Amino acid sequence: MLEDLWRTILDLMADFVIPDWGAIILLLPILVIFLVVAGLLWIFLGLFHAPPARRGKTRIEPKIPDGIHMPGPSYAPILAAFGAFTVFLGLVFGGLLLYVGLIILAITLLYWMAEALRTYDHDVGPTVTPLPAVIHDGPPPGVHMPGPSFRPFLAAFGATMVMLGLVFGEWLLVAGLIALVASLIGWLVDARKEYVKVVEADTTGHLENIPAPRAPTLLIAGLLWLFVGAAVIQLGWIPPRDVNAEAPPATAESPGASAPPGDGPPPSAAPTADIVLTAHNVQFDTDHITGPAGVPFTIALINDDQGTPHNLELKGPDGAPVWKGEVFTGVDTRVYDAGPLAPGDYTFLCTVHPTMTGTATIK
Repeated sequence: MLEDLWRTILDLMADFVIPDWGAIILLLPILVIFLVVAGLLWIFLGLFHAPPARRGKTRIEPKIPDGIHMPGPSYAPILAAFGAFTVFLGLVFGGLLLYVGLIILAITLLYWMAEALRTYDHDVGPTVTPLPAVIHDGPPPGVHMPGPSFRPFLAAFGATMVMLGLVFGEWLLVAGLIALVASLIGWLVDARKEYVKVVEADTTGHLENIPAPRAPTLLIAGLLWLFVGAAVIQLGWIPPRDVNAEAPPATAESPGASAPPGDGPPPSAAPTADIVLTAHNVQFDTDHITGPAGVPFTIALINDDQGTPHNLELKGPDGAPVWKGEVFTGVDTRVYDAGPLAPGDYTFLCTVHPTMTGTATIK
């Protein structure tokens, strides 16, 4: 009875220790949408319960002084965000979404660069008003200029780590999500400070600027350590591999034989299955497999990546999943029962690492 209870506890803990990373990645867009909707509702509720604005009699109307050039509004950031979002969807679901997102992102960046060139040509051209002899410490009264911020760089660093995690493994993905969330929370804090200054301006008639931010050295150091730690764990250096493990006994076919030298565990006998695939260094050993049509068949997946989860999924010609095997962590082997499938060309991939893909011919 105690043994059964202990096994039940271990099974429950396994869902948290070795989660289904493929399912978690598929839930990321839904989580982002939920956070956006929750943030908008929080803003709308705050505006709904806010007291009416009280404007002072000495309010200064914002006016751009002579000699200062302010670039006009741009749709490029919105389009770039849409392109990046489409690229993320393409990395998760595959197909044409990835290429569409890259095309949108490239066109948006070219458009953004054209806008920057127009602004540059305007600024370096001849000016009617000479530059002032005195350089002020800040913007003139009545002009509100948000101070410089390190948040875009930190958010870009977190997004890069998320991209690396989607390709190379779950530890980098978790570290990237932590870095991205920390950057976005800091961004929201800065936006809150700006909003408080705007509310104060309704009473005082003058919009003060928030103090210039200091370099977030501690946050940058923490993110770098987080990235290094995730990379070390993902590579399998921590915990270290047991190099003193006992070698398996020699088989009858080759008495006294020893395992070949290498940094991984000794190879085991090839499993018996209709299709045999090997995952090594986050890639399959082949990009094409062949299986029988109309009858059940077996697929053996050998996961040689220590501490890295892999699985196998088949998608039909229309991109819809037709079969999916469970995720398991290497070094290990699983023999899946698949089929029966109709004849045709299918796509096989690892749902945890969508870049691991190939073509399956069922005939």
